[in-house]
Amino acid sequence: MFLAAKTKGELPPLVQSSLHAEALAQGRADAENAPDALGAVMAIAQRVVTRNRSHVGNGCVYLRETAFGDPTEPRHQQALAITAHRGGRRPPLGRTGRLNESDVATPARVVSAVLFLARAASVNATASVDEIPRDIRDQPVALRVAALPPTGG
Repeated sequence: MFLAAKTKGELPPLVQSSLHAEALAQGRADAENAPDALGAVMAIAQRVVTRNRSHVGNGCVYLRETAFGDPTEPRHQQALAITAHRGGRRPPLGRTGRLNESDVATPARVVSAVLFLARAASVNATASVDEIPRDIRDQPVALRVAALPPTGG
């Protein structure tokens, strides 16, 4: 494995990408049985968080290298593709029928950013695989509440 990685920074994507792709595939399979878009997103989040937290140090290094590593390096490109959830399946956010395929891309990037920050943030270093998904679930709800018009007067 060390022979396949030219630098120390290439090692985490090399090792972790296949594990994260597997977690994403399992989450997508779970998402097919979810009752709504939020349930589908959370099914994916639970699998990805569980995979990432199986070894917190390696998971955080993988996330940092994926986000800030050399995007021209093939292993990082693979990790970025996995992170972007690129694949042939219908995204969970498109299930409601309210968004067309091109409109799903922006909220999907927001969800990916929330997933990334919740898993990579040092404040969550000791958080459990149950606490992080709760944090992820609460963030879109907080945005929705913040976007409501003020009441009263």
